Amino acid sequence: MSIAIAHKCRIAKKCSPLISSRFISDSVVFTPVVRSSPETAQPKSEGKLRVKLLKSPSHLGHFTSRVNRPYNEDKYSANVLNIKGKEVFNFNIFDGHGGDQCSTYLAENLSSNVENSDDMVKKKKAREDLVKKYAKNVGGYWKRWFKHREKTFATWQADKLPIKGFQKDLEKNDISFRLPLSFLNTDYEFFQKEQQSGSTCTSAFFQTIYNNPVKSLPVIENYYFNRNTISLLTISHVGDTRAILVDKNGLANALTVDHHPSNPLENKRLRRYAANFFMTDSFGEERFIALANTRAFGDVSYKEMGVTAEPEITQLVIGDSKEISQKLTSDEIKRYTVGGLGGDECFLVLCTDGVTNVLTDQEIADIIMTHYKRSGHVKATPQYCAQEVINFVEFVGGDDNATILVIRLNGWGHWPNIDRTGELRQQRLDDYNPRRNSG
Repeated sequence: MSIAIAHKCRIAKKCSPLISSRFISDSVVFTPVVRSSPETAQPKSEGKLRVKLLKSPSHLGHFTSRVNRPYNEDKYSANVLNIKGKEVFNFNIFDGHGGDQCSTYLAENLSSNVENSDDMVKKKKAREDLVKKYAKNVGGYWKRWFKHREKTFATWQADKLPIKGFQKDLEKNDISFRLPLSFLNTDYEFFQKEQQSGSTCTSAFFQTIYNNPVKSLPVIENYYFNRNTISLLTISHVGDTRAILVDKNGLANALTVDHHPSNPLENKRLRRYAANFFMTDSFGEERFIALANTRAFGDVSYKEMGVTAEPEITQLVIGDSKEISQKLTSDEIKRYTVGGLGGDECFLVLCTDGVTNVLTDQEIADIIMTHYKRSGHVKATPQYCAQEVINFVEFVGGDDNATILVIRLNGWGHWPNIDRTGELRQQRLDDYNPRRNSG
């Protein structure tokens, strides 16, 4: 099956249009402020400070381990995109399977494809060409999907937060339309090159939609992690990697749901077109063909049955609680901020299932918060805390590649001093202690 699809893809006359791509940035830029007098703070004229995101341990933590596997198929990336003239911070985590070709390809290409998908967003013909290629060269599920494409496109375009205070800005925002198109296009480009491997993916996009300039800050820019800012957080999710947002009370809030056959959304989507591919394994768990995941990049052998890289999109408003309380209504705060708490979120975690198969969401959050409180804010950076999570996974016997990103938000360090899962984690450490067991 995969050979036939691959052959169709190679001989297809209409390939992805060439685009003049910009070079996405892997760095954040700061403009220092001169404080010549308390009343006036002017931008420093000579140069800017450029810091690589992956080398900024105080704001982004990242750590990966193959654990007990012979090699590591997990990948991740961090970039600053330019979308419609605005900076968008982008963090991605990829969990490859069947090899690391797909996850590597995504780490190297997905962000730039998101940035450079203007043609598909603006031109109907460009996106029609994309889905026609799926229908013609992959077939099966995609032939039926193609018949409903106009309704799907309209749903993507209309998927915007209806916040009155930012209505004009959010109406112009095309991120929820751009992401599905660029994800599908990236998937199609990949499986023309390689037909064996696959990968899941969870991506986070931060766009500042409001900032209240504060002269006391040492820099001009107001990024999502600063006080006095309000940002739009968009999560684009495919498969069973995970996004966890920790609120100001230190509670872990899952922003994604695994795309497994038991997921009601997935069950409904696939049974419309492919009900005969569902089966139950010997443990009584429902599977789709032989797959645990029903959405993934790659996996070309299963594309015609309905495995898709179309992401599930989640959007929230995050940022400074004082600014949010002034700009959003009480109903908007309840509906569009995590937990209805109105901002001051502490951090965002992106991780692979090698972490979440071992730790609950709250355990992950508690490991990060307790190490911060125990070691102090100077030592316990997001980088240090990310490594401690993976160290715990390794110690208690994780059996899959484990990768985590810890993204600092403006409430970092201001959570209550409560360890909700401490006793449970200690018991697990005791149970897996090699010295204790050998006695």
